[in-house]
Amino acid sequence: MSVYKILDSQGRLVLPAELRNQVDIQKGDILELRVFKNSIIIEKLDVVKLNDESLKNMQNMILSTAKKLDRGSLLFLAKRLVELAEKEEMND
Repeated sequence: MSVYKILDSQGRLVLPAELRNQVDIQKGDILELRVFKNSIIIEKLDVVKLNDESLKNMQNMILSTAKKLDRGSLLFLAKRLVELAEKEEMND
């Protein structure tokens, strides 16, 4: 399936719904963009790449996952994260 898009004045484009649906890209998902030869490859990331435990990657993974949770689960997670941060603060 080929789709042709024109960049706007700021270099942006919209990924058509048909393409997003095909690979299940949703709001909050993390996309990796890289150049290969004369092409730009866009890949959806579901988990932190093997051996990449950088703070930024872990934060992105957690945020991407959290955006898929319902309100109750988000509040529970937020409470547990605050408790964890307070516990770490007490140990410092």
